[in-house]
Formats: sequence, structure tokens, C-alpha cells
Amino acid sequence: MKILIFGAGVIGCTYGWQLTEAGHDISFLVRKGKKKSIEENGIHIHCTDFRNGGKVKAEIVFRPKVLDILSVDNDFEYIIVATNNLHPEEVLSVLKESAGKAHILFFQNIWYDDLERISQYISPGQYFFGFPFMAGGGRNERGLDTIISGSEYSKTMLGEMSGEITPRVRKIADAMDDAGMKPFISGQIITWLLPHCAFIAGFSAGVLKAGGTMKAFLKNREIVREAIMAVRDGFHVCSAMGTDPKKEKVNKLYYLPLFICIPIIRKVFSDEAMQAMFDGYLRNSTREVSRMLADIILSGEEQGVKTIALKRLQQDIFN
Repeated sequence: MKILIFGAGVIGCTYGWQLTEAGHDISFLVRKGKKKSIEENGIHIHCTDFRNGGKVKAEIVFRPKVLDILSVDNDFEYIIVATNNLHPEEVLSVLKESAGKAHILFFQNIWYDDLERISQYISPGQYFFGFPFMAGGGRNERGLDTIISGSEYSKTMLGEMSGEITPRVRKIADAMDDAGMKPFISGQIITWLLPHCAFIAGFSAGVLKAGGTMKAFLKNREIVREAIMAVRDGFHVCSAMGTDPKKEKVNKLYYLPLFICIPIIRKVFSDEAMQAMFDGYLRNSTREVSRMLADIILSGEEQGVKTIALKRLQQDIFN
């Protein structure tokens, strides 16, 4: 398959590298000024791979094909949008003008305003959604530090807004399977994505308050409790906006009594790979977390939903 990945961060490069290793034809669309550097120096990836019950470290120089201009007459079958969500209009403008006939897979944190914004730029039949829950990490002076998870909870989520299992979703799922990235086709991807955004915002805020590492966070029972309450705030906003988080089994954990929920959270997130993914993400994504918190709190205000725990964490971290 011929696939363009929009964005050369940790997620885009990890998935692009693994898809390339599996034999797919991968290119990257990057900002002007970055193309020459990548072509000359490649992308330095330091990977810890926890799949198959192991812990395999690898250091490579990934040399993909790189574009800084996307032509409307391109022949890509898929475009995977793996940028952060800080400048959505910039990305959507390019896609509106130049995506051509490619199927667009949004591979990002998504909130309600993002769904509305996407629909204003792109026709409904051209895009679908997913989430890269198999990879994480961050950028440093060495290049990209990436983690590929081996956790039973980690999957590459994929699905259509309608819930239909279409040929295009099956085909990209097959490609992800080729790459060993554990695809899971969801019949309710939006019901998964929106509460997941609320979870990421509340949980990340808790980790940042604890000092920015999962290890420190899990040791602090009071901050774990605050993060759970913040996640619940976000879930209440989702419910008020017509999305029931309880339709996804994993979300029911956060509704349990705290004396049950807290030890389960500590156990689930004691997984080394999951901790490394979170730590890497938060080293580079505090602005995105800040934006998600603000979006969820604003939606709560518009729906008349109190978000006391979310606001407290927002003030503690960003004020």
C-alpha cells in the first residue's frame, strides 16, 4: 500500500517505520525547512520494543521518502494524520486542498469541537478515525525515543464514525497487522475516542502535578484520586453531550468506588511500557494537555456540568 503520514513525530515515525519494515510504501509530509534535514540526516529512532513478552532495544536511522508539498493529483491510497492537535486548521487546510482521492485516517486525540471542525473542511465519506495506542515516547537531543507497547491493553484502534466495518478500514487494519501493531476495529470508535480524550486530559494532568513521571504519580495516592475525579468530570461532560462512556467496558473502571478504583489503576499502570509511553508523551505535550483541559472545561460550562477536579488540576499545573 502507498501511504502518506502527515507529521514526523514519535507516533508518525514509529508507525511509518514499522509499516515500512512490513513492506508498505511510506512517505512523510513535513513542514517546509525540515525536508532537507531529514533527507540528509535521516530520523534517529531509539526504540524499546515490549512486544512478544520481551524488551528489545534498537537504534536505527530511518530514511523515509519526504515531501513538503502535497499535490492534489497524488496517488496515495491513505493519508494518516499523526500530528498533535494544536494547529488543526493548518492541517485541515492542506487536506482540503490536496488530499485528492486518498482515504484520511485521523490518528489523534479528538474532542467534540475537532469533529465539527473536520466536518467543515472534509467531506464525510473521505475520512475515518483511529488511535495509536501501541506507541508512545518523546523527542530529545538524540532524536526520537519511542516505545512500542506489549501490554494486553494496547491496540491500534480503527473505525468508521458510522460503526460500519468498511473495506478501507479492513485494509488499513491488515497493514497494521503486517506491522505487528495489533489493530482493533471498533464498531463505536467515536464513543471510544471522546471519553479517551477526557481520560488522557485528566490522567495527564495528574501525572504533571506529581512531577511529570508515572512512577511519582502512582506513588501519590491523593493525586491518583484527584486524577480519577478529573477523568470522571470529563466523562460527565461526555454524557451531557450525548456520549455514554460506559458503553466502553474499560471506562467502567473509573466509576468504581475509589477504594477499588485506585489500587486497580496503580496495578494497570505499573506496566513498564505504559509508563514509558506516558512519560515520553508528557515531556513534549504539555501544551496539548493544556488545550484538552481547556476544551473539556469549556464544554462542561456550556452544558452546565461542574468540572471541579479538572479546574483544580488545571490551576495547579498551568496557573
